[in-house]
Parts: sequence; structure tokens; C-alpha cells
Amino acid sequence: MPQPSLIHGFARIRRSALMQVVPALLVVLVFSPQPAIAACQSVATGADAPDVIVAIRDAPPFTARSDSGLAEGFAVDIWTSIEHELTASGLMSKSQIIMCDGIDDHLRALARGDVDVVISPLTITAQRMEGFDFSQQYLQSGLTLAHRTSSAIDFAAATGVIVQTISQPGVIRAILIFLAINLALAVLIRAALRAGSTPDEIETGIGHWFDSMVEALVRTVGLKGLSEQFRTRWGRLLEIFMALLGTVLSATILGVLTTAFVGSIGGLGGTPSSRLPEMRIATLEGSTAQAFLIAQYPQAEVNKTQAVCTQAAIAREVDNCLVYATWPDAVEGLERGNVDAVLGDWVALTYLSRLDQYVDRISVDSKVYRNEPYGWGISRDRSDLRRGIDKAMIELMRDPRWRKRIEAYLGVGTVAPN
Repeated sequence: MPQPSLIHGFARIRRSALMQVVPALLVVLVFSPQPAIAACQSVATGADAPDVIVAIRDAPPFTARSDSGLAEGFAVDIWTSIEHELTASGLMSKSQIIMCDGIDDHLRALARGDVDVVISPLTITAQRMEGFDFSQQYLQSGLTLAHRTSSAIDFAAATGVIVQTISQPGVIRAILIFLAINLALAVLIRAALRAGSTPDEIETGIGHWFDSMVEALVRTVGLKGLSEQFRTRWGRLLEIFMALLGTVLSATILGVLTTAFVGSIGGLGGTPSSRLPEMRIATLEGSTAQAFLIAQYPQAEVNKTQAVCTQAAIAREVDNCLVYATWPDAVEGLERGNVDAVLGDWVALTYLSRLDQYVDRISVDSKVYRNEPYGWGISRDRSDLRRGIDKAMIELMRDPRWRKRIEAYLGVGTVAPN
């Protein structure tokens, strides 16, 4: 049996060692990098482990999580159809759909091979194809702007429509022809008035020519109807002809002005990309919309520090670019007045603007800044799976019911933007 003195000696040594080791362990625990919280839902293991992991995010109407916890949406419906084909051909036996937080999480998971397929909307770009593969393009959308509905007329937009109309090929020529016709009509009006007047009533000089030109202009734009001014038969025929010409011309002019001003109410005609740096914009973190928005700042000669997008939760009043995790979050921020507009996916924003809580409150521009092809992201290690998905997807797209299937989720008339 060990001696008491030896036992006490070993105890002192152990206590001394612990006093040196514990502080070191505390330093390691405090200052060493902590493991990041998983951005995607965990995957089943053991007997329930899938051989295909499908990732989605909250991106209605493509993908979403229902109140009961089930995945739903247009892309989920398409995946269900394709999954049957893949299982029948032996390319897979069991899949699991997991929820991720955002686009960046999808991109990283695909590049690392942590997930096999991402069926939430992803724009096909050359940069993304360097890290993973894409399926066949199944839809085309585009980048556009959503904003709060307003009854105010955007006079700058209305002026732009008028200028664009006038600058079209052939319009200037038509205007010159119209002016030439008015000059000829002024001569005829002068002759008609002289033919029906007495010598004392006949006026001469530049003033009478000016009055004739004004008379021709007023009559050919439909501002003056029939009168008793012309006394001869051919003068009355001239008056009737000018009344008909004026009706047609005034209807055309009114149509152009109506289109310009109605289309500019609330900015529905479209907002030039050059105006985006002047606005407080919300967009989706990691999206091509965010990259497009940032690219507008150097073009507008704005300080680069102002082009850095900020998380909406910590954004300051001076920040002009706010990023959200989902389109519903961004649209909700717009509805609350946190931002001036949302720059993003045309299909998603159009769908959200039609929801009951946003009808007549959120509007989406009819024009897009650029068109974007959508595909499913597929891990580069699953080339066999990609070929199977492409084959099944092409068969679905060839089905005459494909368009109706899209519109069942996206709405009639929302298959593709202008």
C-alpha cells in the first residue's frame, strides 16, 4: 500500500497539472472557431438514408414548406413526376427533400456535393456552372422591379414613352408629311374663304396667311367641327374632309397620350436601370438580381462603399441595397415601407403581387432588365442523375399540357415576361 506522503505528493502534482491545463482548455474553447450552424435541414441516416438529396428553399410558387411541414410548389410537383421516371429506370431508389435557408446555401451545398439536386429556381450562369451542373432549362423569367401601387403619374416615364414613340422609324417623316398637308390645306382654306367673300371682306398680308395656317391646324386635329364659314360647295366639301381627317388624327394623338400617361401611373411602364442607384432597393441575398444591382452603382459613379448590400435586419437609413433571405420577406419589407422597390425574379414577384394581402397594393413592372433561364442545380458527381432528369424533363415539356401545368401555379399569362 502506498505511503501517505507519496499519496499527498501525487495529489499535489495532479492539482498543479490541472491548474495549468484548465486555463489552456478555456482559451481553446473561447477563441477557437465554433462549428457553423447547419444552413440546411439534416439528412436521414441508417435504413432511412436517401440515395438522392433534394434541396429547396422558401421560394413560392416554385418551392415552399406548407403549414403541415410538407414541400409544395410547381418545382416539387415536377420533381414528383420526374422521380417516378428515375426510380423506374433504376437511377435512384429513395429521395429526401430538405429545406435550406437561401441561395448561397444551395450554391455551397451543390459545390461540395452535400446535396444532389436543387429544384428551387436557379438562374443558369457560366460562373455557377464552374462549380456544379445544370439540368435542361425548364423556364425563362427575368429581372424586374416591384413597388407599392400608386395613383400618381410618373411624368418622366410618360415623357419617355412619347419621345420613344416619336423617335420610331417613319414617325418624323409622318410629322413632316402632316405639316406639308397643313400647308396645302391652308392654301385651300385661303382660296375657299376668298371665293365666298366680297371684295371688301377679303383680307391680305402676312396676318391672313397666319390665320389660314392656324385654321388648317385647328381643323386637321379635330378641334373644330363644321361651321357656316364656307359659303361655296367645294369649300364645304373641304370642311367635311378636314373634319374626317381631324377625327382620325385626334384619335391617334389621344391614343398615344393615353398610353403614355396610363402606362406611367405608378411606374407600371418600367423603371430605367439608371434610376436604381437613386432608390432604396430590396433584393435576394446571393441572387443574380443582387449582382445586377451592384453593377449599376459604378455606372452611376456612386461611391463603391454604397454599393455593398446590407442585411435588412441590420440596415441603416443610409443603406440603399438591402438583402433578404426570401422573396416573401422582401415583398413584406416593401409593403411596410422599408424600401422603395424590390428587384428580383419576375415570376416570383408577379405571383406574390397577386396574393390577397398584396392585391392593389404591390405592382410589378411589365418590362424586365434582362431575361434569365432557369434550371435545376445538380452535383457534378451525379452525371447519371443529370442525364435522367434531362430526359424526363424534356418529355414533360413536350407534353401539350405543360403550359397549363405552369399556369396552374404561376397564373394565366405569366409564362414569360416581355
